[in-house]
Amino acid sequence: MKKILALVLALATVLSLSAVAFADSKVYPTTALNDDGEKYDNVVTIGGGKIVSDAIAPDTTFYVPVGGNEEDTITLDDGKQVQIKYLVDKDFFKFSPDKDTNGKLVKSITLVTDKGFDGFYRNAYIKFVLADITDTDEHKTDGTIEFKAKKTAADDKDVKDKTKNTYEKDSKLVWDYKLWVTNEAVGNDDNPDVGDRVYMDPDKNETNTLVWGDDRAALKFDSDDDARKFYARLSTSNMSDIYAEYGDPADADLWFYDFVGHPTVPATSKATLTLGIPWDDDDDYTPDPENCFIYEVDADGYLVDVTSKFSYSEDDEEIPGWSIRTRQLGTYIVSDTELDVAVDEPETSEPADVETPTNNGKDIPNTGSSDMVNVALVAAVVSLAAAGAVAFRKVK
Repeated sequence: MKKILALVLALATVLSLSAVAFADSKVYPTTALNDDGEKYDNVVTIGGGKIVSDAIAPDTTFYVPVGGNEEDTITLDDGKQVQIKYLVDKDFFKFSPDKDTNGKLVKSITLVTDKGFDGFYRNAYIKFVLADITDTDEHKTDGTIEFKAKKTAADDKDVKDKTKNTYEKDSKLVWDYKLWVTNEAVGNDDNPDVGDRVYMDPDKNETNTLVWGDDRAALKFDSDDDARKFYARLSTSNMSDIYAEYGDPADADLWFYDFVGHPTVPATSKATLTLGIPWDDDDDYTPDPENCFIYEVDADGYLVDVTSKFSYSEDDEEIPGWSIRTRQLGTYIVSDTELDVAVDEPETSEPADVETPTNNGKDIPNTGSSDMVNVALVAAVVSLAAAGAVAFRKVK
């Protein structure tokens, strides 16, 4: 009986320890994380005082962890030591990012403390926010990130552990960063997701096709031997201003196709663009595609009815949908209801009525005096001209 009891107690102890271990499964990050807390170790690498990226997408936010446990120490550039909790505290160290090459590619570099992500302990991070670009080139941006001590640890009463914190005033920790920012390249027969920041590199002297998302849009064109790359991002995000001005008054359902930057397709003749069916067959409401209306946003932000320029087909093109022949991709809206897109003409002001001056309620008679003054002036000008001519002949 004692043996059984001992075995039960042992099993209970193991299970309780396992429960504790399972409950505390978080770790400190050792790689860069994206905005969703996913590892960026294959995109951004850190180590040896450097932050490097070989190819990172624009308009990206990522976080570089500053060490791990706040009680851990980091060696500064002068060999002195500092605990992480003091390094990331603005009362003890000054944080200074410095952008060098192509600084506009980086919107901001900030230090965030006590940041939490699923699966990780709360930590301090250097947060990078990159700017957006809509071209096909690869851009390098670099600079430095500096932590600089404001006081000597030994002289600071607020530094508790003097053995772990040996830094002096102006002691520094400097990290270099170098990032290559580029949109992702896609080619013939590729299938980028809607919203992906991509550019197309067409096959030369070939028929090229590109399909976005789950048949949301398709492009087909013939290229020559000098086919250039072009930005090919498709956004289907709702445009609230369009909805407010056009959709809501008509109680319409709208679907958006915004080819960002409105690129020109390098085709030998007009390309075929197909706007795919934006709803699923199992949706509660599915309009008749042949009775839908299509609008394009013009340069001034107004909608233009281009329904007649599109033709609907289920199997004539790469995907079912509405197709048009075009050289430039624009911003299109599919509506289940006709929209009021008439542009109000600006009001023209009517000329004001001119009243005849009066003298105590009586019309001032036209005596012709002003006409006589005008005649006199003309006569004077003619006389002066004649005198000048005579003088000119005398001098000559």
